[in-house]
Amino acid sequence: MTATYILYGMPVSMFTGKARAYLRKRGVPFVERLISDPRFVGEIAPSLGRLMIPVLEAPDGTIIQDTADILDYVENVLPPAVSIYPSGPRQSVIARIFELFGDEGMIRTGMHFRWNYPEQNMDFLRTAFAAAIAPAVDPSQAAAVADGAMGKMQSYLPALGITPTVIPAIESAYDELLAALDSHFRVSPYLLGGAPCVGDFGLLSSFYAHLGRDPYPAEQMKRRAYFVWRWVERMNAPDADMPEFAGLDPVLAADDGVAESLGPVLRAVDCIYGAELEAQVAALDLWLGEHPDIVAGDPVQSPDRERRPRGKLTFDLVGTPVTTSLRAFSVFKLQAVTDTFAALDPEKQASVRACLAPQGLSRWLDLRASRRLARVQNREVWGDRST
Repeated sequence: MTATYILYGMPVSMFTGKARAYLRKRGVPFVERLISDPRFVGEIAPSLGRLMIPVLEAPDGTIIQDTADILDYVENVLPPAVSIYPSGPRQSVIARIFELFGDEGMIRTGMHFRWNYPEQNMDFLRTAFAAAIAPAVDPSQAAAVADGAMGKMQSYLPALGITPTVIPAIESAYDELLAALDSHFRVSPYLLGGAPCVGDFGLLSSFYAHLGRDPYPAEQMKRRAYFVWRWVERMNAPDADMPEFAGLDPVLAADDGVAESLGPVLRAVDCIYGAELEAQVAALDLWLGEHPDIVAGDPVQSPDRERRPRGKLTFDLVGTPVTTSLRAFSVFKLQAVTDTFAALDPEKQASVRACLAPQGLSRWLDLRASRRLARVQNREVWGDRST
């Protein structure tokens, strides 16, 4: 009998959607359990020291919490015919850029479209949250069960910079991205050809649970960007699901190829997230400068709240100032981009820079905080000083 993995999460969760889609695509035998599952509540969450999803439990009992770690773990334990990590220099870096952007850079957009259209979304969300938290709840009690968790999610909006004056900029930038993606997926089933890369799974984080499933943004996507919606559907299928591209092999584009149609998408990515990413690195360095006693191995989320990175930063989004909170985790995720680039020889680095320069993304390759971050036993810790 094939060993079965267990995925703990919620259908409404952005990162559960990413992990679920990956496991399906890879043909990994798994079952999904809700956060209300007794084992999750009684054993797994306490062992992690925090209530976070998704969590993957391997057949041997190994617990993996972060989605990037989940994908890495499964790729190593069950090597696929086509890895989600491209080997070509340009594709490898671009895949990591989309992973970072999807996981971190689209959170603001997804949260806005989920919570700022209550008339269209709220009944759906209340039912969805209640069904995940207490599956057997009577419909009359759904609000009582769901509203606490929903209120907590909504309380994050100001910290993400989502204010009435910023909303038009969020929607304008998203419109640009959506149109560019629609043009790209009209001619390519995935970001980099006939197979999904890690960037597709990262991008799916917000584009499925928030933007492709919640009523208002899903309706907008279906009406205005059919080919993006079709990609969301394709990413959730267990097979390649690309009959529109008859004859295309389920592999990445040959010769480290990057479709011309991806250029406008990459420009939109930089428009949404480039300035914020620079500001996040600068803000973290400022905080680290104020805490010179931090040493390698210290937990990022220290028991001493004064030693947890925090602060505000401001950046420009399509001409609108946005003030948001410092997110050290975003800088940690950036390391996958810069490490992938740094591992290349000088000639290949030059090729990557030339590819990304027209979209403004080449500066991402040089963004590094003064101290690295790492994950040890499912928790973030401070690493060594950057060199």
